[in-house]
Amino acid sequence: MLAGGVLFGLAIASQARVQLFGSTDIKAKAEKSKRFVVTHVDRPNRGTIYSADGKILARDNGVYRLHLNVDRSPKSPAFYMEVGNAAGMSGAEVRELAEQQGGDLLWPPVLTADQRRKVDAVRVKWRADGLSADPTGERSYPLGAAASGVIGLIGTEETSKGIEKSLGPLIAGRNGVQRGLVDRTGAFLPMRMEDDTIARVDGKDIVLTLDSDIQTVAFDSVKRAVESNKADSGIAIVVDPRSGDVLAMANWPTFDPATGQGPDHAVADFNPNFMGHFEPGSTMKILTQAKALEDGKIGLDWHSQCNGILQKGPYRVRCALHNGNRAHGAVNLERAIAVSCNVSAAQWATMIGFEPYRQFIHDLGLLDELNVDLPNTKPGSIYIEEVAKTQELMCWGFGQSLNVTPLALASAFTSLGNDGVWMKPRLVKSVGGIERPTMEGKRVFSPKTTAEVLKCMEAVIDTDHGTGKTLRIPGLRAAGKTGTAQRLGRGQGYVSNFVGILPADNPQAVVLVMIDHPSGSQYYGAQVAGPVYKEIAQALARKMKLRSTSSSQTAKPEVSH
Repeated sequence: MLAGGVLFGLAIASQARVQLFGSTDIKAKAEKSKRFVVTHVDRPNRGTIYSADGKILARDNGVYRLHLNVDRSPKSPAFYMEVGNAAGMSGAEVRELAEQQGGDLLWPPVLTADQRRKVDAVRVKWRADGLSADPTGERSYPLGAAASGVIGLIGTEETSKGIEKSLGPLIAGRNGVQRGLVDRTGAFLPMRMEDDTIARVDGKDIVLTLDSDIQTVAFDSVKRAVESNKADSGIAIVVDPRSGDVLAMANWPTFDPATGQGPDHAVADFNPNFMGHFEPGSTMKILTQAKALEDGKIGLDWHSQCNGILQKGPYRVRCALHNGNRAHGAVNLERAIAVSCNVSAAQWATMIGFEPYRQFIHDLGLLDELNVDLPNTKPGSIYIEEVAKTQELMCWGFGQSLNVTPLALASAFTSLGNDGVWMKPRLVKSVGGIERPTMEGKRVFSPKTTAEVLKCMEAVIDTDHGTGKTLRIPGLRAAGKTGTAQRLGRGQGYVSNFVGILPADNPQAVVLVMIDHPSGSQYYGAQVAGPVYKEIAQALARKMKLRSTSSSQTAKPEVSH
């Protein structure tokens, strides 16, 4: 009995010497020989992307692949049997493959999260460094194509897209590494030294400002509009003017995140919301009017006579032809916006002046490359011909001779919905539970100016002579502006636009719709882009419980002059 105790004590002392005092020597010898040193990689879980209303937009699909390195695992029938039981397969099959093929064995990705935990338990029990259940890296995207233009997908460095690419390093996390020794039976012996271990860092969860319901409605409506009007493409953006939060940003065509391909198997990863350039068209008139009012160049009693043409020296602009006539006749502030008068907007721009108007374009962020954590965002541009500044200025007034991204244009309109304060857009709400702050706003108008402009925009919808009279929503006051812009530098045709701010008496959403190159029988903004706006506005009214404090919209008589 005594002899047994002595032998047991000697064994403990021997192991203590090895573990506590001899580990450095053992490690050095192993490092020198390189025969028994192995590295175990602990792969992180990739972060999940959520919408602002808590819906999952992207997540790992929860499927794992069984990986067995035969040379770094025990050669035991009992081990193979336990591996098979944990992975839900035949232990005899695992053993047969291991003995016949050897090397690295990979099974199809069929393991569940529960099976992965069981495999990990077997690895720990047998100290089998060569056994693992590896995440496949495959992702599921519950909203599919409806959000793919923003969320993107995981691919190679060249094929990754959207938030998955731009915030990829944060979402991916970092591998953990543990180095150790493996004995002749394949058992893994971790080295208990700081430089041998790097802790795994799981990827951070991302919460976007998108509302999943509004995003889906916007996508479905844009897709229908593009297809029914035989257009090249279309976008819809919804922004909260008080914070700059992007509630929806949809586009069609786009790609299916499950395949990475768009319609007809084409790769459709171009998102015109932040990559494309368009002329603002007549939607710019409301901003021009606001600037002229703000600078005191016109007053509330402004009125003019539109004969369809404005001539300034050798330069001329014209109103659009309607029923064979360009002239709008007598116009005031409200009617000029309601009937979308080019002549009036050009007059306001010339009153503002060239340099102040150019600075105004910059102040609204229309030329900025807006930082919304998306790859390949583009800045806007303006074309200035020094000898024709008057012509350029008049055209700026009604949205020509400048190129902007839809996201920048939608952002500019926040100034009208936020008492004159322009807000930069925000798409990422939080990263890893840490809130991303909204950007500090810039005042460009007084509250009095925006209130007057919103009244003029209401006339677009709630008067019988307004270009958006078909877009009324009972019980909801809305301010809007139609636009039909030429496709500058991209061939013939038009871009049909509509911008809406609602409710007009307490703005909580800015909606911008642009349908590029409709080739059907209709191309005016109210006809093509307007129905998309109306569907989105109705969805916003339901989701956000939007109500107006005054009576519902009904047709108002034309204002006399």
